[in-house]
Order: sequence, then structure tokens, then C-alpha cells
Amino acid sequence: MTENTFVKLLQKLFEKEGFLTEREIGVGYGVADLVVVNKSGVNKDHCVIRKNHGQMAPLLGEEYFKTLKLLPDENHQNDAVEFKYLAQKSSLSHSYLKYKVLRDLEDKGYIKRVGEKHYFKVNGWLPITNELVAIEAKLKDWRRGAIQANRYKAFANRVYLAVPKETARLVDRTFLRTHNIGLISLDTQKHTKRFVVGCKPEKPSDEYKSNFAAEYFWGQKSLIQSA
Repeated sequence: MTENTFVKLLQKLFEKEGFLTEREIGVGYGVADLVVVNKSGVNKDHCVIRKNHGQMAPLLGEEYFKTLKLLPDENHQNDAVEFKYLAQKSSLSHSYLKYKVLRDLEDKGYIKRVGEKHYFKVNGWLPITNELVAIEAKLKDWRRGAIQANRYKAFANRVYLAVPKETARLVDRTFLRTHNIGLISLDTQKHTKRFVVGCKPEKPSDEYKSNFAAEYFWGQKSLIQSA
């Protein structure tokens, strides 16, 4: 079995349990093999508000969230900020900020412009979920996988190492518990999985990368249609 087939099987099992899934999400610090969101944890109110404002397109880049954080909400339009202020605070080049980031945000309905220079955001910032689970799969080198999974704490609330059932007994579980990394054992013959080591939820170390990763799920048609 290849690692790609292993991940596909794991993905299918999570989907059967009602999870939304995305493969190979990269927002920095490596590319997670699988990221999952429990459907029960999706904020349906946020989804409806975004849909009603026509904010259908996902924002796939952390620079969007860095910019949104600098903008006042539409309820405080009188405090709309100038482009010069955004350029200074965001550390983005003037041309990239103006012609890429701000233009995208405006075209996609996330911000509005007052005159030629002032901006404010529409409905604040509404992430669709409060918990992301990132999984790193490894057929053999579990320690390398654990180190990679630990990096996903930059954007995920929980991280897991997933290995074949035969490899699970070789994993140092004390090491995983020390670093708050969960362990999933996958039986590739019976097509079943088991959580061998649990992990506690943590706040992602980088809120921009976390928002970025969550947006991959907003791009799923099934989620938008259900809002």
C-alpha cells in the first residue's frame, strides 16, 4: 500500500463518520496529509451570514486575514481606514496590497470602499468553524511524522499521527503525549481506524494560518449549499 492510498482510506473513513475533509492543505510549516472538520462543529449562522452577503469565494491566503484585522467593521464606517495606514501596518508592497489583496476582498464582497482611499470590512470576520484537526500519515517513519504533525499546531486545534496497525506498537506514546500529539491506528485490511492516543485541543499559534486553512472548507459546494 502506498502512502497516498493509505490517506485516501483514512479520508473515506472520516467522511463516513460525518466529517468534512480536505487533503494536502499547505499554509506554511509543511503540507498536512489530511485536515478534517466535524460537521457538528460548523458554525451555520456564520455560513448563512457570509452567504447572504455574497461572500461565496474562499480567501486562500493569510494576507487577506492580516488585512481584514486592520479594518473597522461596517457598523463603524466613519472609522474607515486609509490605504496608507494599511500599507504601513500590513508590511505588504503597495502594489500587491492595492491591486491584489484589497481588490480581491472588494470583488468578493468582504470589504467596501469609501471614496478612493478608505476601507471597512463587511460583517466583521466570520470563520466557519472553531476547530480544525490536522493529520500526518506515515507508513514507517513515525518519529518524522510526529515532528511534522507538531508543526501543524500553527493552524490546527488538534494534531494526529496516523500509522498502519502494524506500526502503531512501535510508536513511543509517551513522546506523543508529552507533545500533545494524538495517534490513529489504521487497519488497512479491515478498513477500520482506532484512536490509540488522544490529544487535547489547543489554540493555533498563528490565527492567520488557521483562518487560511479553514477557508479550504468554505470552498466545498456541499457546505455552501447547506447554509
